[in-house]
Amino acid sequence: MATGPTCNVPEHQRRPGNPICIGLAAFAIGAFMLGLYNTGLVIHLPQSIMGVALGTAGMGQFVAGIGELLIGNTFGGTTMLTYAGFWFSFGIMFSSGGGFLAAAEAAGKHELEMCLGLWQIAFSIPSLIYFIATFKQPVVMRFVLLQVFLAFFLGGLGAFTGVSGITQAAGWITFTLSITAWYVMAALLLAEEKVANLPVI
Repeated sequence: MATGPTCNVPEHQRRPGNPICIGLAAFAIGAFMLGLYNTGLVIHLPQSIMGVALGTAGMGQFVAGIGELLIGNTFGGTTMLTYAGFWFSFGIMFSSGGGFLAAAEAAGKHELEMCLGLWQIAFSIPSLIYFIATFKQPVVMRFVLLQVFLAFFLGGLGAFTGVSGITQAAGWITFTLSITAWYVMAALLLAEEKVANLPVI
């Protein structure tokens, strides 16, 4: 008696993938680069982050956001698409074709700092809401969104006040955010592949 074709793909790989892993990986890479830029430790040109911002962080989080919405996760989709917008806006603002840098240079350093401060504070507002929304989620997810909020808020505050120490603090928080995001991504991936179970409280 003829039988239908068999599927040799493991059971856990027949399900739709978890889009948040893509988003976390993309966000971590972007945060790693941006954090080190803001600390002034390694790089000093914002244009050096544009490729990662547009090609990895922005695109990865955009794809992850759409994927989260398709599986019914409104929170995941909203957060991912919000931060995809951040990375896309970063790439546009600091590209020569965007027109922002030329206009900011003509207006002077003070106007540039005010624009950058307002831009970051604008993203800190939804980040605070997202952080509050994680209060019933694992602690590590709360920590991720807390770091995101603090990075945006302190980055904006540093730009508004011109205090470089505040901007550098935002950079270090962004850098540690990348490590936290990579950890959550690793925990999800390794658990799904049945390799290891990293503690996620």
